[in-house]
Amino acid sequence: MKAPALLRRTPLAWRQAIHRPMRLAAAIAGVSFANVLVFFQLGLSGGLYDSQKRPIQRINGELVMVSGRYLYLGEQLNFPRARLTQALGVEGVKAVTPLYLGLSEWLNRDTRQQKQALVFGIAPENPGLQLPELASDPLLLQRGDALLFDTRSKANAGPVAATVRREGRYETELGGVRAVVTGLFSLGLTFAADINLVTSSTNFKNYFPNQSADDIQMGVIQLQPGVDPLRVKATLATFLDPSVKVFTIEELAAAEVAYWRRNTSFGLIFGLGVLVGLVVGGIIVYQILYSDVGDHLAEYATLKAIGYSDNFVVGIILQESLILALLAFAPSLLLSLGLYGFLARSTSLMVVMSAGRALLVFGFTLGVCGISGWLATAKLRRLDPAEIF
Repeated sequence: MKAPALLRRTPLAWRQAIHRPMRLAAAIAGVSFANVLVFFQLGLSGGLYDSQKRPIQRINGELVMVSGRYLYLGEQLNFPRARLTQALGVEGVKAVTPLYLGLSEWLNRDTRQQKQALVFGIAPENPGLQLPELASDPLLLQRGDALLFDTRSKANAGPVAATVRREGRYETELGGVRAVVTGLFSLGLTFAADINLVTSSTNFKNYFPNQSADDIQMGVIQLQPGVDPLRVKATLATFLDPSVKVFTIEELAAAEVAYWRRNTSFGLIFGLGVLVGLVVGGIIVYQILYSDVGDHLAEYATLKAIGYSDNFVVGIILQESLILALLAFAPSLLLSLGLYGFLARSTSLMVVMSAGRALLVFGFTLGVCGISGWLATAKLRRLDPAEIF
């Protein structure tokens, strides 16, 4: 009884793993590569969907009124402003403010190329978007043709941010109308356009003259402190016209993500990328452990011959597979953090490493390595010591 107890305390799996350093390094590199591939797919998909939610999460209120035909942010579906005014009669509503949305052609004055811009029109006295830059300087939108430019817009918009920082303004055209960028803000792109712009509700009419001021695309409903948004939403539903509907901020963000997941192939593409990464990692671990079993078949047969169970010898390989998973995770996490930083800078997407995502990939790694380890022990489980000796 003493011999088995002593042997069980011996780190056989660890010694097996480090017995051949080059093989161990190759296994760690392979599993790390697979992890980075999974991190990349999850990060890029998460960044795309999080970026879609970002403007919605910046809405300066608790409820949002939209057209009954609303599908996604950037779609120009109008409803009468009078519908939004009706919400003022509900108990708990503090204020309402319109949020205009429009798509127009931005002119890069250097290249003379036109790019699509998403324009937000807000009331400066009660803006429908929370913009720290505007809060610190409310006069940014006082000019009749003034615009704020999103510093996270695509580079093909031109050197707008650099020019504004250097000269205080950038003159160009928006939809064929003279426009002057007088300030900057940071929000991030969506699928709707290459550029984000913010202007006052008055200026918005200059850039979209065919759009009636009585028609709005979003209505922001601000509530008194402590008021339950769901209660107010239920009250509004009892008398509002079916041509409009009301969402909480969380509901609208979830609907935005659901629309793009349902109507684009992004989900399928990124899901297949994750699957490929897991399969690659699993194959690498399987090959390493299968070779290990073959190289030490006589030693494992000896252990079985002197009385150790199949579970004991199989457990050594399973422990070794988990050791590979643990050793490979740290370098893959560090590499992925660098990759996320590069993606965030080059694409303006919200590609961030969250604790939940790291734990998810770690769980995937443990699971795939464990399954691969179990498959690699098939020969070991069928092993009869008499066949070896």
